[in-house]
Amino acid sequence: MTTLTIILPCFNEAGRLPIALATYLAWFPASPDEVEVLVVDDGSTDTTLAVADTAASGDPRVRVLRTRTNHGKGSAVRTGMLAARGDRVVFTDADGSYAPAEVERVAAALAGADVAIGARGDLDAGSGPVLRRLASRVFNRAMRLLLGLPYRDTQCGLKGFRRDAARELFTRARVDRFAFDAEALFLAARLGLEVTEVPVRAEERDDSKVRLAVDALRMLRDMWGVRRAARAGAYDLIPARDRNP
Repeated sequence: MTTLTIILPCFNEAGRLPIALATYLAWFPASPDEVEVLVVDDGSTDTTLAVADTAASGDPRVRVLRTRTNHGKGSAVRTGMLAARGDRVVFTDADGSYAPAEVERVAAALAGADVAIGARGDLDAGSGPVLRRLASRVFNRAMRLLLGLPYRDTQCGLKGFRRDAARELFTRARVDRFAFDAEALFLAARLGLEVTEVPVRAEERDDSKVRLAVDALRMLRDMWGVRRAARAGAYDLIPARDRNP
């Protein structure tokens, strides 16, 4: 079994994926027994799939999965988590926002916890767009109120899971878009999994695909959906260990 899986969820990332792949592949061990980079193409309409397939043909550490239509980042991450071969599984942004050292730091934290989540220090500092930092703080406050979780940065695009924890969480998960992070942490709390926060640094990308107003409303709607589903017992209907991968 592979030691570490790095999942890169992608939608129309043909321009940025080659640099991200080259950066991670140059940093991590050359053996596919130690690391796999799993690219999940979420129905891209550009040449993302061709870029990923080219990388996979030249490096045995790269594996590619694809959905025919776009479902959302949560769906892509869930697909990767359930297909990962690593003992530790980390997902990160395909735009290369998080350097390999940050990925390695989160993966290392899984030695002492079931789940390790990145926590960006710049949410309270002066770096990054003001509106983006404000939206992150507002969303985290809403998450605390609606789902009762204490974490300061649920939307950091760098999170890691032990393999068994990943399967327990992502066979139950339902949210396909951006609030999937909050749902995963909510489920971790319900299952009694240990979660640790790891300070990380993100490199700001000017061409982010997050649309603050629209996506914030969708996140809040999804969180209400998580809360209602939990009250209805939807997450408890089928234990994850009894479901097919």
